[in-house]
Amino acid sequence: MHPFFNTPGVTRMFRLIQLHAQHGVPRIGVDPDGYGSERAAIARYRETPATYFGVGRFDESGRLAEIIMDIECNPANGCPNLAVVVHAETFQPLCDTCSFGLEVLSVAELSDRLGVAVRLAPVMASSGRHAAPDDSCSVTNRIARELATGIENPVWRMELCAELARTPAAVNGLLIGVGALSHRDVLDLYPALCALGSQLPGLVHGDLTRATARPLSPAGVAGLRLGL
Repeated sequence: MHPFFNTPGVTRMFRLIQLHAQHGVPRIGVDPDGYGSERAAIARYRETPATYFGVGRFDESGRLAEIIMDIECNPANGCPNLAVVVHAETFQPLCDTCSFGLEVLSVAELSDRLGVAVRLAPVMASSGRHAAPDDSCSVTNRIARELATGIENPVWRMELCAELARTPAAVNGLLIGVGALSHRDVLDLYPALCALGSQLPGLVHGDLTRATARPLSPAGVAGLRLGL
């Protein structure tokens, strides 16, 4: 089924979706159950993360308007890290470590491939292992959400670096946010990206600088885009 499709009679705006490739073409499957809120749909998704890719938001005509992708890496295998990319063939969300050596797509590239907007799901408290997300998850999610609009603000960059100094694990938010920028965004924001790169805390700066030796990895992409 093509990513853009109509579902007659859709009364609930959110549905769980599956994403797979058929002869190299991405196909989207939709669960018949609908949910009235994004939060309810994501909570349901997180009860069976290995079954679905994420949540689809539909407009009033039943047309798929947006895909909400979770930020957990390979939950079926228990990886605790946050996803920054998806596998180019299976669309499995992957962290920087699990994606090493694989062909991957950034969130922006996945959106281009599917022809529909893709964004990251928020970190939510719910049940089970999601009941109390740690501070690094909250900071990571905020950095990823705000980077594109905040990076040109010197105060935002200073506060980001302070957050990274306190919570180095939140660097995943930086990888996600920088990786989600389109090529045009990178060109437009390059001076601000370089300014942020020069301001990063020493540990993060060193890790991303070394990562540029792997230019196709998420950390390598981020390092190069930050002018390191």
